[in-house]
Amino acid sequence: MPRKPASLTLILALALAPALVSTARAEVLNRVVLRVNDQIATLYDYQQHREELVRDILHREQDSGERQRLLGQAGELAYADLFRELLLQSRADQLAVEVTDAQVEATIAQIKQNNNLKTDDDFKAALAQSGLTEAQLRAQIRKQLRVQEVRGREVQGRVKVDEEDLRRYYRKNLEQFRQPEQLQLREAVVLDDGGLPAADRQRAAAEIRAKVQGGASLADAVADSAKKGTTSNAIDLGWVSPGDLDKNLEAAVWKLPKGAVSEPVQARGGLHLVQVLDRRESRVPPFSEVQQAIQAREQERVFRQESAKYMVELEKKSLIVANPPAEAANYRRQLAADTDLSDQGGSLNVPSGNPAAAPAPAPGVATGATPSTSTSIEPTAPGSLPTPKPTDTAPPPVGAPPVTPPPATNPPPPSTPPPGI
Repeated sequence: MPRKPASLTLILALALAPALVSTARAEVLNRVVLRVNDQIATLYDYQQHREELVRDILHREQDSGERQRLLGQAGELAYADLFRELLLQSRADQLAVEVTDAQVEATIAQIKQNNNLKTDDDFKAALAQSGLTEAQLRAQIRKQLRVQEVRGREVQGRVKVDEEDLRRYYRKNLEQFRQPEQLQLREAVVLDDGGLPAADRQRAAAEIRAKVQGGASLADAVADSAKKGTTSNAIDLGWVSPGDLDKNLEAAVWKLPKGAVSEPVQARGGLHLVQVLDRRESRVPPFSEVQQAIQAREQERVFRQESAKYMVELEKKSLIVANPPAEAANYRRQLAADTDLSDQGGSLNVPSGNPAAAPAPAPGVATGATPSTSTSIEPTAPGSLPTPKPTDTAPPPVGAPPVTPPPATNPPPPSTPPPGI
């Protein structure tokens, strides 16, 4: 029995099904999930923002519990971030804030410099690793600069710091400013890859140490061997504190008197000879030495506080229609965290220990400091290109040169770092 031809309706339905599915999906992705005045964010915008946030969380150095907590809140964190961004971008429109191409180019140039991206190919590779196109990076930079201009105009003027408050805090918290005992050090290294057999390296190290003990400077003692490449030159390590050095080096030098040189110590790169140039006992620096550090931290705290208040004010003045996805339904608790900050008391947020008042160590000395989480440029992955993001840190004054991003969290090492540190 001959098969009946399919109906024209069925044929058309089958032919159009993929297009209908595609259209339906496009309509879903184009659904507006947030409107702030004339600014809107679609479901697609939200999903992209959430993906970037998850990628960033996965590449942060943190304990697994904190990582899981953040991943569990990724939806509401991303939506809250979009909420803040749209509020500020809308205000930038109202203030007619314009960012010039020159400002964007200056920021890109700084990013390249901070990440040692010397060629166009290096830059393209870093973009690819970050999951960004150059156009996306430029757009993000432009948004960031507009936000910083808004905050510079409307929040920065609210930041008032009274010197007497700083002095009062200093007097009440003297031990927070105590500097540990420090040594000023210089070292030379008999290099593992300098071409000498192990026994000869030990002999060379002993000879260098004997010369220094006989009155020669460390630089003079290694001058000839450094030219041959068997040792490093004398390297000034500057002032170091307990914990800054390799454990074996620290054990060898910490109790040495001023002027003494350590026994050869095997550490990174070779046999190290470390000389103690000077010693500073533990002390509490005077207010004049730490005033700038206290003031910077207090200005940061007040700026964050005033920024949180400012965001609440903006929201009250704005037309907002929020329709978050289910996973982002609790986004307001993230915004509430910002508001809680604005309600905190006036105590200064200076952490225990030495608040950046100690002299900076020599390049390559591990200080154990943790990079600030409030930087305006954050890397999306180790070695990848930093992604500009709005920040709550104080912007430069209005009319100042373009914002330059801080050094990358994981900058490439120098070509010849001091070994063993």
